[in-house]
Amino acid sequence: MNLQYLRVFLTVAEHEHITRASEELILSQPAVTKTIQHLEQEVGLELIERHGRRIALTHAGHVLHNYARRVFALEREMEESLSALRDVDTGEVTVAASTTTGVYLLPPIVARFHARYPQVTLNITILNSHEIVEETLNWNLDFGLVEGDASALPQGLQVEVFAHDELVLVVSPKHFWRGLPAILPTDLRDGQLLMREQGSGIREVIEHALLLHDVQVRPLLTVPDNEAIKQMVMSGVGAAIVSALAVKRELASSDLVRVPIAGLDLRPELSLVKRTDKQLSRAAQAFCALLHLDAEHEERRGYDAE
Repeated sequence: MNLQYLRVFLTVAEHEHITRASEELILSQPAVTKTIQHLEQEVGLELIERHGRRIALTHAGHVLHNYARRVFALEREMEESLSALRDVDTGEVTVAASTTTGVYLLPPIVARFHARYPQVTLNITILNSHEIVEETLNWNLDFGLVEGDASALPQGLQVEVFAHDELVLVVSPKHFWRGLPAILPTDLRDGQLLMREQGSGIREVIEHALLLHDVQVRPLLTVPDNEAIKQMVMSGVGAAIVSALAVKRELASSDLVRVPIAGLDLRPELSLVKRTDKQLSRAAQAFCALLHLDAEHEERRGYDAE
């Protein structure tokens, strides 16, 4: 079908008037009429009926009108998407992050990004790693930030490891493990740990690491929130293995005590995931670049501290 004919028809259908359509299209009335006739010949159906100076759509005209609207709406969407790929100063970025990344790593990055690109809209959601993967595969996110073993992620995702977390065992200052030089992985077997929910990247890392020591964890409690876990540990409910980033202040103030685990080194990967067939906008690319730059800076600072 000739799209120029369809564009003329859509304008006539919207105005229900040949003259007004010709004025908008900057075409003569005979040219508009002839274009409609060509389109009717092409589809083999009458599309309009004349009622004086006005026109009315036939049933076929109404059907074609609906499709024409959708065709040119898709054309506008295509143009906007291509414009977004060209322009980093405007647009929208939709991302979901795991709790550790979203709460403890992203805030300074978001602040710098917003200062540099104030016209870009950022939509950030905190989800567990399993939910982030699902939302990414379902086209609901530009990209996601997950924690855990990147090799275990499903096909269809492009994965970029941008940093590593460190998980530490913490207890209250009154816990019976406090002051011990270390505990064994087997000490964590039965009802000692407060843990995140199934689907959490951190939980998967802990369970996998302990299984390598033939330890199957039976949580004391399952709590889907890092802050709640910290408060419970400080209150003496139990112990927890959490991101060192999440307990930095509490360790410095001695509200929590770190206890080493012999033979267990927990440094899960922090990864950026997106669909392999997803084309990121310039704004999303800029955000990813800032994320990688910040991670590299933090890693160099860690080496310098050592």
